[in-house]
Amino acid sequence: KNTKQLYKQTIILWKQYIHVITEGGVAVNKVVFILGEDKHVKLLIRSPNDEPFTILSASYKLIRYGEVETCGECEINDHYLDIKLSPKEKSRSYELEVTYTVADSTRKARIEVEVI
Repeated sequence: KNTKQLYKQTIILWKQYIHVITEGGVAVNKVVFILGEDKHVKLLIRSPNDEPFTILSASYKLIRYGEVETCGECEINDHYLDIKLSPKEKSRSYELEVTYTVADSTRKARIEVEVI
């Protein structure tokens, strides 16, 4: 196989593991806010076998009942994406959708957000 074909196969097989990190450094699938809180949500993007990669861009949308409440750019720090959120309503129906670009592919992650 030539190098170009091998490169394409590597990209197709490459997958990330996403961990949402809370303030205490614990990985979770859901983030809980108390109404009125303004805090950071950090996502750690990892590749299998610790393959090197660079996140080129990242953005987010905070969605409630299908409507975008807020959106913006994520702060990128190596393999961490940092988002500062302040949801405006009590709800179990928020979804944080993160879109990021690695090499020539665009990837998405969705995290449940609850506001009590």
